[in-house]
Amino acid sequence: MRPPAHRFISAGSCLVLAAALCGPAPARADEGQWTPDQIANLDFERLRRRGLELSPEDLWTPEGGLLRAAVNLSGCSAAFISPDGLIATNHHCAYGALQAASSVEHDYLRDGFLARTREDELEARGRTVKVLRTITDVSSALHEAVASAQDPAARARAVDALRKRLVQECEAQDHAPKCQAATFYNGSTLRLFEYLELRDVRLVYAPPAAIGEYGGETDNWMWPRHTGDFSLLRAYTGPNGNPAEHAETNVPYHPTQFLRVSTEGVGPGDFVGVMGYPGRTNRYLPAAEVARYVGQVFPTRIRIYGAWIAIMERLAEGDHATAIKVAAKVKSLANRHKNARGMVAGIERMKLVERRQREEQEMRTWVQGTDEPDRGQALDHLTALSKLREETFPREFLRGHATTASDLLAIAWTLVRRARERIKPDLERQRGYMERDEARLRRRVERHLRDFSPEVDEALLQDWMERASKLGGEEPLVPPGTPGVRRLVRGSSLARPEVVWDLYEHATAETLARHRDPMIRLAHALVLQAEAQERADETRTGQALRWGPVYFEILREFRRGPVYPDANGTLRLSVASVRGYDPRDGLRALPQTTLGGAVAKHTGQPPFDLPAAVRDAATQASETYWADPILRDVPLCFLSDADTTGGNSGSPVIDGKGRLVGLNFDRVWENIAGDFGYNEARSRNITVDVRYLLWMLDRVEDAGELLAEMGADRHRSAGRRPNQRPREATTPQNLTALAPEPGARTPEPSGCGCRAPGRGRPALLAGLLVLLALTRRDRRRRTT
Repeated sequence: MRPPAHRFISAGSCLVLAAALCGPAPARADEGQWTPDQIANLDFERLRRRGLELSPEDLWTPEGGLLRAAVNLSGCSAAFISPDGLIATNHHCAYGALQAASSVEHDYLRDGFLARTREDELEARGRTVKVLRTITDVSSALHEAVASAQDPAARARAVDALRKRLVQECEAQDHAPKCQAATFYNGSTLRLFEYLELRDVRLVYAPPAAIGEYGGETDNWMWPRHTGDFSLLRAYTGPNGNPAEHAETNVPYHPTQFLRVSTEGVGPGDFVGVMGYPGRTNRYLPAAEVARYVGQVFPTRIRIYGAWIAIMERLAEGDHATAIKVAAKVKSLANRHKNARGMVAGIERMKLVERRQREEQEMRTWVQGTDEPDRGQALDHLTALSKLREETFPREFLRGHATTASDLLAIAWTLVRRARERIKPDLERQRGYMERDEARLRRRVERHLRDFSPEVDEALLQDWMERASKLGGEEPLVPPGTPGVRRLVRGSSLARPEVVWDLYEHATAETLARHRDPMIRLAHALVLQAEAQERADETRTGQALRWGPVYFEILREFRRGPVYPDANGTLRLSVASVRGYDPRDGLRALPQTTLGGAVAKHTGQPPFDLPAAVRDAATQASETYWADPILRDVPLCFLSDADTTGGNSGSPVIDGKGRLVGLNFDRVWENIAGDFGYNEARSRNITVDVRYLLWMLDRVEDAGELLAEMGADRHRSAGRRPNQRPREATTPQNLTALAPEPGARTPEPSGCGCRAPGRGRPALLAGLLVLLALTRRDRRRRTT
């Protein structure tokens, strides 16, 4: 039984109206983060009309395709752009590696870095590159594990064991791949991903922070943007071509697919595609869970992250060494803090909670008319699960962020948890503490040792303990007898690397349980609490595994529109057009910015302190090949309506020929809440134009070797490029091209019914006229 199109419209009239409103998606609607196997089912005739010249097979086949040039760079996205393993990604994706290589004497965060030769390239410590090889559907094993379990907790354990076993068997192959078992559609399907993981990654080029972070937190999540959020790295292998740890004898990796760099770029209305590894979206959450995020999760992040950012910024002021140590943590928390603020504002502006609640009420009415009782139970069970999460969230959030508050506590936590997990057989350990995780655990400890500052640890831990003391519950988060913060930090021996690594190699769970170090004792108590909560969570997880797929099936039938899985860190493609938007009444945001706009923003003070070399070169930028012939300036950033989220940072953006035209790095403020629902009128992502990178390498850095490697060196002396195609005339202002049609309605996000914005208006009018005619006919029949 299909759900009615609208419960207030008669069945006959609904069919006519639905045909008018809910036919093919509007030409401009680009909702969808498509998995590789879905690409062949996209409407390629429509995409060809929009400018895509590639076939489905050009993009993806089980053996090849251009999507394989996109890689996972330690949680960011990136792409190979040369046959010698050169990788393009965002500046903020290389930020941690730049911080790790920096010192007061060589501050690569502030000053930038350029390797003139390959021998000059710096190790990007802590960074790995995962290259996708194969995808295998293993859903039958998932369904068998779920069906065989006797209760929810057993179901959770069975699925967890299955995923670990699949990964272990995959990684036991001779070529030692890195594997991932990921679920899709609320746990309905399971797929196994096999990657080649390259462990020797090196820094090649990163601009100064005044370029890579231009605008700072003031401009973060905002438009217009003038940020050069790009960097270049290189992947290496051992001499035999196999993955290897960093070594001087290693050689550049030669990818099977790499993107050629476009020197012409794109403009308003052009087709673009975004390839990458989006992290997480929440398009299929029940209404109760959306409400919990708005009322509990995001406000908590805003309060605590905001307080911790202020503490670190105060301590870093005037202290260069401390500023370097906290730089990555401040940047990460500031991004999440502003994200949470934008989520609340966006969800409230869309009235998404209210709409989801109305939708679920209609779903309940609909499922009562079906002969499948499971469907009605699913809504009740998932609402109850959300209530349980609400009750435990405050303690879980603070306990989970204890290791963010203190580097020493993070080290102690890793030592204790690792030792306790190593008692168990490998497949029974918590994910993150298995044998396959050893390299990552070591890097984590190294990072905390490197970033440790006694003053910062004391200040953040003091705030954390004060918040913990205010929690209710029978068991206090901080056990009685825990010493004060100064004794915890100054009395711990974990600031000494030799002590830490000796404990890492030799300490057992028993010796750490008896250890007198105050930080280890606190960590031990917190780990025991976490383990107890994880056992309780098995029941919740098992319930979600049972009812999540049922809920998704209801949504699939009840909603109309594209069906794609929520983002989960696996490879996706989004199709889009370069396009502006109306951020609010009376304003039009146009989709390109220029170097002239960046110069106009310059104040001489961070975050708008454009380097003198860039300002000097900007005076002649319009005469270079990198200048857009319509804009008459070097383009810096552009908007498109691609469907993106966190994890898409660094995603290669391609044109219709499959050439690299930019790197995705952000979304607009009005689209932060896009994780919960795509909005055709305001879902916009921000891409740094590759021509800005090419201009920087040419006119500011004089990096001819890198330009040659990217096939762009022939344009260094070419002069201004002639305009070879018609494009709407624009002016080189901060905002420079076309937005949605004047007066276009703001459509509802996905999952909330049919859309009829902009160019869909004729269909809407036709449908309404037909409905009016039918209504009059029905009235005449009733009166005769």
